[in-house]
Amino acid sequence: MTEQQQTSVADAFLKEIAEEDRDEFGQRLVDWGLRHIAARGWTTEDGTRTRIYLLRFDTAAVADDRFHGVLFPYTGPAHRVTGTENVVGDETFPEAATVAGVQRTVYDEAEPRGAEHDRQAYLVSGDVLAVVLQSRKGTAHAVPFRQTVVLQSQLLG
Repeated sequence: MTEQQQTSVADAFLKEIAEEDRDEFGQRLVDWGLRHIAARGWTTEDGTRTRIYLLRFDTAAVADDRFHGVLFPYTGPAHRVTGTENVVGDETFPEAATVAGVQRTVYDEAEPRGAEHDRQAYLVSGDVLAVVLQSRKGTAHAVPFRQTVVLQSQLLG
């Protein structure tokens, strides 16, 4: 991937973060040694938009202790995703869907919400932090989101 392509992927990822938090979040990426970002996204026929970002850091300690532990605690993310207001830990995500070797924090947008419903998951395995974002007008259904998170977890684990 060229440097220009890498910059455009990083810019796309930062646009996922609410504008008022974007500069601080972007600086943390730089300060904490982000090495590479890869991304994939798609939209299904029902309008569900899924985006997956894989952020690779210098060490597993940075991905786990600093990024995952500090920015994505159980209670709610430290920085909002664009378009979300009230995001809470998703207590309905089945523990049976846990993949060995992958730490997972999952959030759901609580009601009342805007026109779109957003779901978020943050997965850590080694030096990689995976960010899974799914949104849909009306309701973003739990099952497709959970399937995506579990599949991504299996790919990381």
